[in-house]
Amino acid sequence: MPRKTILRPKEPTPSVNQENSRAEQALGMQQRVTRRDFLNATLLASGSILLNPLSPADLLATRAAERPNEDDLTGYGGIGDYANSNGNTLAVLSAGHEIRDGRFENLPAGVIDTGETYDCVVVGGGISGLAAALIFQRQAGSGKTCLVLDNHPIFGGEAKRNEFLVDGHRLIAHQGSAFFPVAYPHSFVARFYESIGLKTPRLEYQTWGSSEPEMPLSRTPYLGSAPNATYFGAKFGQQQGLWLTDPWGKDLEKAPVPPKARAELSKFQSASDSGGHVPEYAGDAVSRRLDTITLEDHMMERHAISRETIRTFLSPGEGGGYGLGPDALSGFTAYAADMLHPLDISDETGTQMFPDGNGGIARLITKALIPESIAGDDSLRDVCRNAVNFAALDRAGASARIRLDSTAVWVKHDDVKHEGEPAKSEFVTIAYTRAGKTYRVRARSVVMAGGSWTTRHIVRDLPADRVQAYSQFYRTPCMMANVAVRNWRFLYKMGISGCQWFEGLGNYMQVRKLATCGADVPTIGPDSPTVLSVKVLYTYPGQPTEQQGHMGRAELISTPFREYERQIRYQFTAMFARSGFDAARDIAGIILNRWGHAYLSPAPGFFFGKNGKPAPGDVLRAAPFGRIAFANTDLSGVADHRSSIIEADRAVGQLLDQVLAG
Repeated sequence: MPRKTILRPKEPTPSVNQENSRAEQALGMQQRVTRRDFLNATLLASGSILLNPLSPADLLATRAAERPNEDDLTGYGGIGDYANSNGNTLAVLSAGHEIRDGRFENLPAGVIDTGETYDCVVVGGGISGLAAALIFQRQAGSGKTCLVLDNHPIFGGEAKRNEFLVDGHRLIAHQGSAFFPVAYPHSFVARFYESIGLKTPRLEYQTWGSSEPEMPLSRTPYLGSAPNATYFGAKFGQQQGLWLTDPWGKDLEKAPVPPKARAELSKFQSASDSGGHVPEYAGDAVSRRLDTITLEDHMMERHAISRETIRTFLSPGEGGGYGLGPDALSGFTAYAADMLHPLDISDETGTQMFPDGNGGIARLITKALIPESIAGDDSLRDVCRNAVNFAALDRAGASARIRLDSTAVWVKHDDVKHEGEPAKSEFVTIAYTRAGKTYRVRARSVVMAGGSWTTRHIVRDLPADRVQAYSQFYRTPCMMANVAVRNWRFLYKMGISGCQWFEGLGNYMQVRKLATCGADVPTIGPDSPTVLSVKVLYTYPGQPTEQQGHMGRAELISTPFREYERQIRYQFTAMFARSGFDAARDIAGIILNRWGHAYLSPAPGFFFGKNGKPAPGDVLRAAPFGRIAFANTDLSGVADHRSSIIEADRAVGQLLDQVLAG
């Protein structure tokens, strides 16, 4: 096969090279950053012109093959048990794209039969898959066996952590799934929390540890009641940058915002949830109408705000919990999460977060499922801080096992004589790839707890109605950039602990105090090292929901680690240099967590159906398909770990009620 030709930009002149070198040195691009060994990676511009183009992932893989010690996509992964599992690494991405590209339409001739048969195989080791395994273990009765297949080097899905070692301090941050609201004490979710060791959901947090005046800090990485400011840059004619503290609370009086937009935004900020716009319950007349229009149209109707103002100032923030801006989402997304009924969500004390986000929940579930999986006892401190015992996860003869680095590629009922009769099959074959080989196991039942973007491809005998349902699940990417800084005094000098902006990479960040169960010190102050998490969403307002996902993934995957690092360092310098920030001195490490399908982005009609057809999630939740039941938070339309657990419970219940007879 002829080699594909890549047109590369002309090399800059020596003088330009020297100028770039000086600029990069000022940004700290030549520093050895927390053992990062990607200093000689060359820039692969996302806008390169290609002839006979490779896909972005293939292009990065080609460059990694040319320089085997470097990986332009994955980048530095930190320290500890999660060091090789920051987001969708190149290895995970490549394995997934083999499925997409049809390599496993038929099982390979050399597939290795492990000889194993399980009562239940769970595909997906995120919170939904781990919860399904634990619930199965508890409810199926003694002697029943369960295997979890996870395509990453460590369990948790998007509920994982990054760890840094900065000036002797071990810092922890979340890769994706973040906070958990306190549940009603007798609810299913609260009882599940208690059963995994989370008996007191209100965690203890770091206290102020400086002799200087205390600054209120948030418990989460989201902007809240803690003091924050907004940055206006070149997009608003502010070439040197303009900071305004609490501009929304001051009716944007000094903001470089047109009068019309200022009036609209002030009205929007002061609006209350009343006037018949808010659903009482999922499926009522209000919620059903909201699901027929976009969230942007709902905002325009309710607040008399223009489309331009929404897209300039409120996108993707008002829809960001679903990965895109309001233009691409169902109007019901504004209220869907409220239907999970959190307790005290309006009060910050009702919003809790482990140091590693919901990685703490994933670890608690895993410890309950396989007690030897994490060293120590089942206290929050031990589960959060101690090392994972990888040898205990997949131990021969154990009733519950987790098999990592195992990408499921084929799921199909055995010995079905007539099409459409999977219920007559006694077993399901599950094939997975691991270290370049393909293996096969059998199961009496299966829970598909992975994402919709893989399930639709790997369940080989999926009937037409489920195929049609899955075609309505649109997923969009996200990148969580965790930036470890040696201190946050540059923010303290400004009188803030968080900020937002409207141009560049991401749009907000917040210093947070950590839950002491995982923090290495009980106090925090402006000279404490910390991790600033910048969530990057990829939105293209006006494009269809599905198309925005495709465009975002192309941008996410084609931009190499070094280019994102450059953007982060430049942006922090532009915003904070005047308050003493020095990128070369103050940034101790950067980890990128790229999630190609991070969010379900429900378009109008997703929640309650359209054109007389049922909602896609309802089709998949209604009953098992033969011996296969479907879980994952996708099905609810709410990107929330509580939905993951609820869907897991339903799926296991269906298998026990309707499939497993003995």
